[in-house]
Amino acid sequence: MKTITYSLSAIALAATLAACAAPMNNSQLGSATGAVLGGVAGNQMGQGQGKTAATIVGTMVGSVVGGQVGAQQDRYYQQPQATAPYYNRGY
Repeated sequence: MKTITYSLSAIALAATLAACAAPMNNSQLGSATGAVLGGVAGNQMGQGQGKTAATIVGTMVGSVVGGQVGAQQDRYYQQPQATAPYYNRGY
């Protein structure tokens, strides 16, 4: 059981470090962060033999949710921004 947890942690760490070669967009960063946090949450909630399954499910769900949140941030930041704000000073 500890072996699986350590293996998942090592895989998540390796994926995070490998992604440092190129800048990650928010979707990738959110997916990696969500996978780690989901795996930790699933490991805390599971009991007995179900702990491994809960860790795996938590990792998958966290990855999907984190990826979606990051994708929304990517779409928001890619919108064209006004170059200078318009202020109506009442003239």
